[in-house]
Amino acid sequence: MIKILILGASGSGKTTALKHINNHENVSISSFDYGKATIGEDTTYLFSSPGIEGFKFINDIISPDIDGVIIFIDNSIGTTETDEEIVNFVSNKQIPYVIFANKQDLNNSNLKINSDAMVIPSIAIEGIGINDGLKMLLKLVENTVNQDAKHKKEYSNITKSTSDENIKPRREFKDIIKDIKSAHQNDPQKPDFKDLVKKIKPSRNNDVEKAEICKLKLIMHPIELDNVKKALEDFGFSNITITKIGHLNSGSTSKETYRASRYDINIPQRVQLSMVMKREDVKYVIQAIEPIKTEDIMDEMFISPVENVIRIRTEEHGEEAIE
Repeated sequence: MIKILILGASGSGKTTALKHINNHENVSISSFDYGKATIGEDTTYLFSSPGIEGFKFINDIISPDIDGVIIFIDNSIGTTETDEEIVNFVSNKQIPYVIFANKQDLNNSNLKINSDAMVIPSIAIEGIGINDGLKMLLKLVENTVNQDAKHKKEYSNITKSTSDENIKPRREFKDIIKDIKSAHQNDPQKPDFKDLVKKIKPSRNNDVEKAEICKLKLIMHPIELDNVKKALEDFGFSNITITKIGHLNSGSTSKETYRASRYDINIPQRVQLSMVMKREDVKYVIQAIEPIKTEDIMDEMFISPVENVIRIRTEEHGEEAIE
């Protein structure tokens, strides 16, 4: 049985969300309000089940048998100090968890929180994002279980192999290259060394059309940045990197006015917007930008293939790591 814990401040939307959660076989879900009591220099976190009298302490709630945690944060209020402390506590326990930025109907701005966890925008009263977020958490739990099993197996194999007197150390890449060079020198036919290296070093595919994941770059005047960000966020794009650059082209020399004075600008300042996404989603970026396109937004989008994406904490690969 997978045990999922739902935590949140009173009124954050946990009870409402429970009404919309689909039944999952072998999944047990419990919910608790949390609060903080400070006496002198001592701080205690207290938990209570909605509608049930009595309190429990944090170590009783977040016990070793908990498989995953959902933390509800009221996005209309924002992140409180207690929210941050609960998130840090769960993170330090190394339990898979996700954060629900609830009440998006009251405030749909990005949640500001110091955490690398997945943040799922939700509207509990309408059931929006609730089951999708739970599926993401269950996937994290499954990955964690698989990784634990893999590590145990590897540790078992290492333990067995260390007793073998004939154990061979792991060969370095430079040693493999050295052997290839030696074989190449002793071979009368002397095949091309580059071809030999290709056998152990996979070639890179630079064909964007065949790449499942790509990186998109768009250059614009800083004045258009807010409009572009808003348009992309409306289409569901949030992982955006913004870099200040100087963009030089044939028409770069211009004059701009600052505090009633005219200045020659030889290298105008621009911003470069970068995103990593599934190749099939590029068309939606074009749809988002097209209605707000002005001369201050460069006509060309630069698209390059991405060989792979790995989410460090969960070790998800490829498209799963960017969802």
